[in-house]
Amino acid sequence: MTVNERIRHFRKNILHINQRQFASDLGMAQTGVSSMEQDGATVTNRAIKSICMAYNLNENWLRHGIEPMYIQEPTFSLDKFVKDHDGTDLELEAMKAYFELNPDIRKMLVKHFKERLTTVCNKSVEPITAIEKPAELVATVEEPTESTITVEEAAFKNCSSLRSFN
Repeated sequence: MTVNERIRHFRKNILHINQRQFASDLGMAQTGVSSMEQDGATVTNRAIKSICMAYNLNENWLRHGIEPMYIQEPTFSLDKFVKDHDGTDLELEAMKAYFELNPDIRKMLVKHFKERLTTVCNKSVEPITAIEKPAELVATVEEPTESTITVEEAAFKNCSSLRSFN
């Protein structure tokens, strides 16, 4: 099948629209579509790119007939995202459980935590007291570096991002 035949096939058999509608979608005249569909006619790069963009077509398919016909949108994997961000299995399951909840319950939970965090952000940050830790954990604590931030700085950053969420 030639590029001309693929354009005609796509318009007629896949989209089920006439040349006038196809031309309108592409911002061109109906005579331009008629010309493109003629066997042996030159189809400009601009026309090919317009068709591909308008209908999410794979340019390789339109030009050469190489599958897939449509551009494959990248898929999002929550499992991969959590793994890439050093999340635990428990964190992943918590997120999945959250999204399995009824949307109204999720809205209530978001409202609750938003109010709770806003209240915390509006209070002054209290100093953290030392927590008793096993000696082996205390020995592994590193000295602060330039990139280390204080608890107050972390709280401020989190509150700032919460305010932008409002």
